[in-house]
Order: sequence, then structure tokens, then C-alpha cells
Amino acid sequence: MNKRERVYAALEGAPVDRVPISIWRHFHKQNQTPTGLASSTLAFYKRYDFDFIKITPSSLYAIKDWGAQIVFSKDDEQPSYLKKPLITKPDDWRDLTTLSGLDGTYGQILETIKLIKKQLTDDDVPLLMTIRSPLTIAYQMAEELLFNHLDNYPTDVHIGLATIAETICRFANVALEVGADGIFFFNQLASADLLSEKTYQTFAVCYDLIALEQVKSQPAPLVLHLQGEHVFFESVNQYPVHAISWNCHRDNVSIKDALNLTDKTLVTGLTRLGLEKNTPEEVMAQVEETISQTDGRRLILAPPGPISSQTPDANLQALKKIRNR
Repeated sequence: MNKRERVYAALEGAPVDRVPISIWRHFHKQNQTPTGLASSTLAFYKRYDFDFIKITPSSLYAIKDWGAQIVFSKDDEQPSYLKKPLITKPDDWRDLTTLSGLDGTYGQILETIKLIKKQLTDDDVPLLMTIRSPLTIAYQMAEELLFNHLDNYPTDVHIGLATIAETICRFANVALEVGADGIFFFNQLASADLLSEKTYQTFAVCYDLIALEQVKSQPAPLVLHLQGEHVFFESVNQYPVHAISWNCHRDNVSIKDALNLTDKTLVTGLTRLGLEKNTPEEVMAQVEETISQTDGRRLILAPPGPISSQTPDANLQALKKIRNR
């Protein structure tokens, strides 16, 4: 199998010649321009030759065009950060306007996709674009104040989320049109540690489905990532996605549990800390254990987020041995 065939088969739960694997990281300074993000992403891929590429731009890219004041990183080790919250009072949610998803920072990300795609062949590695969920973006805009607004000003938040969801829907659709093969949909607040299940259903799932409305009708791989611990895992079955990504080593949902809770493919099995701190032999032992739990079906090996820049090269090189299985 080539990489595209391998990944697509795994997403369908079909047999594969070996379990696909992918890893990604941030490039905090390089990601400030399309050329910088494209070149650093491609260089990382070419060094380790994984089975799909996930474009991982700045975590704040989605809010800049709404006027967010961002202090940009001066090196690749430290992330850019928000100078002050974009949303400070309930009425601010009503003032958000729907963006085209074509211009500004969104336009730069589209240019990044085009630049990467130019370096790939039609049967080469699949390219997934990271898109944050509407409630995740709302959290970036308001930070901790969001929780107060969810409780006390729900109508205002609903209005804002509708605007955000429409913008994300437009951008996701265009991202696929210009060259992305699929979407890695990042949901940061899908945790019982942060929200009640009722609040999550009302303010997260509802607007996630709006954001994915156009994407779901296309033959594009969709991966849902649930961030944190005690995630609302069963909610994945409400989404039109092919796979679920979460931290199977820290959450209360094990791989065994996940196989029974959903028929989606599991994108999991590695840990960022393990990749950074363990020996190559320990990394491969973790890989073998994950594969044994799934018999190598419905599985794509991956960490639950971007790896540290301090991850030893030897550990990443060791993962290539999976090809010899």
C-alpha cells in the first residue's frame, strides 16, 4: 500500500499492510508566514516520512481576523500569545461578523495548504488541516470569562457561536477545495472537568455540526480530537467523522473501551511525554502494546497533540521500524 491507501483503509476499518502512523509539532516562529509554515511542515515530514501530514498552524490563527491582538513568538520554542481577551462583555458576542474564510490569516493558511500540496503527488501522503471547533475558538476569544457567559448570558454566546460556526464552515470547505484532503477537528472543551454534558451538547456539539455541514458531504477524511481528560467520548458517534483522537493513556476511556463505544477508527496510542522522555525501546514497546490491543485494525498511531521540540530524534526514527512489521 502507498500512504494514501493505507490511511484511507485504516479510516474505513479495512485491512492494512501495516498500521499507519503520524506525528506533528508546532513551529512557532516559522508558522507566521505561509512559506515558513509550509517549508517547516514539509521538512519535518520528509525527515520522518509518516503516513499523513497534519498542518499545525498557530493555535491562535482562527481568531486573528476578528481583531485579536497577538504577541508573536520570536523563536520556535515559545508559542505566540493573546495580549488581551477579544471578548470582555456579553454584547461582544453579538458584534462578531461572519468572515469569508478567504482573506487575512485564513487566506494565509489557504496559501500554506497550496504550497504544501504543490510538493506532493496525487497518490502521496494525505494532507489534513487542523480546524478548531466553534466553542474552542470562543474560549480563545474570551478565555475563562466564557464559562461565566455560558451560565449567565447564553443567548449572547449562542449568537457568537453561530457566527463562528458559519465562518469555520466556509473556511473548512475552501481548505478542501484548495488541496487539503481532510480535516483534523480540534475540540478543546469536550471534558467533564470543564463543562456539564448538557452544556457541552448545547454549546459544542450543536455548532460543531454546523461547522462541518458542508464538509460531511464530501469524501474527505474527518478526525475529531477531544482534548483533556474525562472527555465526552460517546459524543463522537454524533459526528460525521471517520476517526476519534484522544489521550488513551490519561483519560478514563481505554483503547478497549473505545473499541466498544464507537465504530470509528482510533487515532491514538502514543504519548507526548513518552516520546520525549522514554528510550527508543520503550517507545516501541508502547507501539506494540497498542497494536496488540486492536489487532492492528481501526488504528492510526499518533500522539494526542503536537510533540515537544525537545523530543529526541532517535525516538522518532525508531517509529520507522513499524514499517518492517
